[in-house]
Amino acid sequence: MKKNVYGILLGAIIGIVACLWAVEEAKDAEGNFTKFDNHVFATMHDWFLSPQAVTDHGQNVDRMIWITHVLMAILFVGWGAYFIICLIKFRKSVHPRADYSGVTDKTWSTVAEYGVIVVEIILLFSFSVPLWTSWQDGMQVARIKDKGIEVHVLAKQYDWNARYAGADGEFAPQFIEKADKAINPFGLDPEDSTIDDVIVLGANNKERSIVVPWGEQVVVKVTSMDVIHSFKVLPLRALTDAIPGLQLPVYFRINEKLLPKDEKGNPKEAVYLITCAQLCGEGHGFMSGYLKVVSPEKYRAWITEQSAAALAKRSKAKLAAK
Repeated sequence: MKKNVYGILLGAIIGIVACLWAVEEAKDAEGNFTKFDNHVFATMHDWFLSPQAVTDHGQNVDRMIWITHVLMAILFVGWGAYFIICLIKFRKSVHPRADYSGVTDKTWSTVAEYGVIVVEIILLFSFSVPLWTSWQDGMQVARIKDKGIEVHVLAKQYDWNARYAGADGEFAPQFIEKADKAINPFGLDPEDSTIDDVIVLGANNKERSIVVPWGEQVVVKVTSMDVIHSFKVLPLRALTDAIPGLQLPVYFRINEKLLPKDEKGNPKEAVYLITCAQLCGEGHGFMSGYLKVVSPEKYRAWITEQSAAALAKRSKAKLAAK
């Protein structure tokens, strides 16, 4: 009994020390986990064929993936070696008769087992949970709503649609009875001529891309009009389900330093593919859209122009109806 207790304690201590050492080794002088970034980038780019992350949290996602795979590789080699040793050491020619009492000293196997458990617990609570809250925290969503940019994304078979608050900064009320899948998926009042919300319908064309600025906090609230979809933009490392009746947020800040550069070294505009990561019907494979990243100045000019155009169009339609 005492040996088991000692083995558990020793395994826990070794696991904690190993994790603390790995964490400290991964930090740079400013406390950020950047020391292994060359290995992380090579793994993601060369092995997983993944585009470079362009968001702040996206780099942490890649680091988490790398750390997890390194740990799994160590476990694979360790347990594989243990399995082979057991096959050789306890083969029939060496032990022709079964030993029903088994191994009496289990200290080192206990150390290994509990050491792995401790490492995985630290990996979960020191890395995974903080990383998840860095782009799924409800309080952060509320802060971004006040100081950042909020975009409502609506998925439906088989395209992506977006809504912005417009120049007045306020989203117009929605009415489910007025919603129409083809021309009014957001359910805005067609007779209200004061609405200046900017609507992007069918963002499966680069000319109708969902537009966001770099360098600013953006929260995207995603829902669905029919079945469950999943909003995924791989370079942003952003993914969340689109579920009817729910509005699920995902937020990010695109780091202009990570974007492609022009010949002068300035960040260039980029267009990224939006895919559906949830099987949603026979047209699932064709459900793609585009998200365009622009400068904050160009984004505000675009919002102002589109908002004024939406307001003028509604006012004109109201006059024509009289």
